[in-house]
Amino acid sequence: MKPAIKTKTLALGLCLSLLSPLALADSFKASEVEKLRKQGKAQQAYELALKYRDELEGDVTYDYYYGLAAIDAGKISEGLIALERVVLVTPDNYLARLELGRAYFLLKEDTRARQEFKTVLAANPPETVANNVKDFIRIIRLRETEYKSSGSAYIEVALGHDTNINSAPADATFFSPLFGTLSLTGGSLEESDDFLNVNVGGKLSHPFEPGKQLFMGVDVSARYYSTDEEFETETWNAYAGVKWRDGDNSFGVTGLVQEFELEDLDNRSLVSLSGSWTRHLNRKTDWKTQLQVAQTRYPSQSVRSSTLYILGTGVTHQYGMKWSPTISGSVYLGFEDAQAESEAARAAAQRNFGGVRAALQIIPAKRVSVTASLSLEKNHYRGENILTGKTRNEFLYQASVTGRYLVDDNWSLGAGVYYTENDSNTAVNDYDRTRAQVSARYTF
Repeated sequence: MKPAIKTKTLALGLCLSLLSPLALADSFKASEVEKLRKQGKAQQAYELALKYRDELEGDVTYDYYYGLAAIDAGKISEGLIALERVVLVTPDNYLARLELGRAYFLLKEDTRARQEFKTVLAANPPETVANNVKDFIRIIRLRETEYKSSGSAYIEVALGHDTNINSAPADATFFSPLFGTLSLTGGSLEESDDFLNVNVGGKLSHPFEPGKQLFMGVDVSARYYSTDEEFETETWNAYAGVKWRDGDNSFGVTGLVQEFELEDLDNRSLVSLSGSWTRHLNRKTDWKTQLQVAQTRYPSQSVRSSTLYILGTGVTHQYGMKWSPTISGSVYLGFEDAQAESEAARAAAQRNFGGVRAALQIIPAKRVSVTASLSLEKNHYRGENILTGKTRNEFLYQASVTGRYLVDDNWSLGAGVYYTENDSNTAVNDYDRTRAQVSARYTF
């Protein structure tokens, strides 16, 4: 196990003789900032110090307390810069070097962190401080052994019931301006069934520098129905990419190849490339923006083949209260461009769309999590369907409630209810669907 370390005030117990004389700023009440920090009110301490930044930035006393407050409030890069100014002016200020090392450590810049920690140890600090620093150095050594390839795998089995396995309309008849009144039959109508879902997958990661890693993986999913075997599906996903972190920013690039099969036929192929940027606003809030470009191909239905562009952004925030609620909200816009130049292709695959999504997760018990989500997507197609005589316009509503119980480090149990409603102006695309399932997952 990793040594326990106090991350809020590493310098507790450090002799004041290690401090170089600090300048005093009359208008800045350092004691008020420090009092808020000791009360655990990091954000308030940071906001108080921030009020004086334009006036006092560069003052050693101010930069020191402002740097500590910024780090505790999750503004790690901001606090690091302030502490670097302190050390530049007062190189023998080992108290500041200690906190500077902590900032580098939190950013996983281990080489710089070790350098600062060893400088502090060379000054023979009090035993409690020396032990704290040695704990950090041990963790850095453990991190260095993590720059090796690692892997994980899982298998999950789910049982459930689906009220509309083919996402088909319940109404059997509709009017066509070309053919008059038509009736849907067989697999074109809504069908319900029980199902068994089997998911297996694995992932390999290779950290090659602090905060940087390559990864690749494969996921396979198969769904089997008790009655309607013609709707059984298999989905294969293979992906690879790179992730890295730079200060309060995290970046990722991922490539994906997917094959979706229906009735043992190659029904759809997809190739996509996505990039993401996550800004860590503080220790509990992240802002993420993602861009994806994907190309889909339907070998037996070329009019549905397309190129897809999606841009989305959203915020996730975790509250420090009972049940640790985490909320997230996102919006996205997209465009799907039909590959074929025909009215039928534009009616089937060319569209503008946009949507919003909100989710809430709570942890009511140590090993239990519950998540609820709502989403809305607006779709506007660009071509007139010859059968219905209409250009599709629709709202897609989705809602879900899921729960998971961690049995131990390997086993987990899950349950969920998922609802989908597609409110379309064309009868053949208007449907609703409810799926309920229970699952068991084993992670290797």
